[in-house]
Amino acid sequence: MMEDIVTFLPGQLPGEERFAVEMTGITWPDARYHIEREHSPLHCLEYVISGEGHIVMEGREYRPKAGDAYLLAAGKDHSYWADGERPWKKIWMNISGPLADALVAGYGLADAVVFENCPVYAQFWEFLRVCRASGKNSRELSERAVLLFHEILLKLSENLRSARQRADGRERSAAEETAFQTKEYIDAHIYEKITMPELAQAASLSASQLSRIFRKVYGQSPYDYVLARKTDTACRLLLNTGMSVKEVAYRLGFADEHYFSNVFSKRTGLPPGRYRTEGGGFGSGPCWSHR
Repeated sequence: MMEDIVTFLPGQLPGEERFAVEMTGITWPDARYHIEREHSPLHCLEYVISGEGHIVMEGREYRPKAGDAYLLAAGKDHSYWADGERPWKKIWMNISGPLADALVAGYGLADAVVFENCPVYAQFWEFLRVCRASGKNSRELSERAVLLFHEILLKLSENLRSARQRADGRERSAAEETAFQTKEYIDAHIYEKITMPELAQAASLSASQLSRIFRKVYGQSPYDYVLARKTDTACRLLLNTGMSVKEVAYRLGFADEHYFSNVFSKRTGLPPGRYRTEGGGFGSGPCWSHR
């Protein structure tokens, strides 16, 4: 068996009392590869690059294959091993901490295991690349790791929702598909500046047509959804990183700190600085009201 692993010692990264990266890497297992954990303290998040394998999670067996991702949530018994004929190659991360617990629970993923054909390889690879550069800036690494973990969970939740819709035999209409694709675009580019003309162009519609379709499906305009998602993300950055208000505004693509503060205050009822000092109330405050 071959492995390319990055490991972090206790105290190596800031903020590990909230979110800890235990290790991450790529594994090329042989047929003897077998991992077993009882009441695992870790969230094991993995993506199958090639081959296939076997998972037993809480007594139920799964067969993930190339292109699938899987999440073995903390607090449960699990075991997994490579297929004897087509052993898998995987890229993976082991994460722990109350912030990771809250994100997994908040997206409803604690009991989900395999996510078929889930396009998250790029995010896994970026996570590993960032961790390999751990000697450069540990604070930046820790912040980036949280954001990438969050982004992957978001994609897993969308994959799970789509799978459930297919299982229910429900096909989306053309309008629903357009709204869904627009929402996915927004979610994937939340750290960039997003404009209505860009969204309309991507959907091959006028801005008014797209706004009407999106509002019918999701109950709000695309612009309102952009601000809601950016505010939601800003809440997490303020509560769980050491980034300044100005840095948060820049990271989320706002034109300036003043405009960001106005948007944030209007949507949460508190200015960013006060929201941070008062603790915000992760998982239950106004930043979750749009979900």
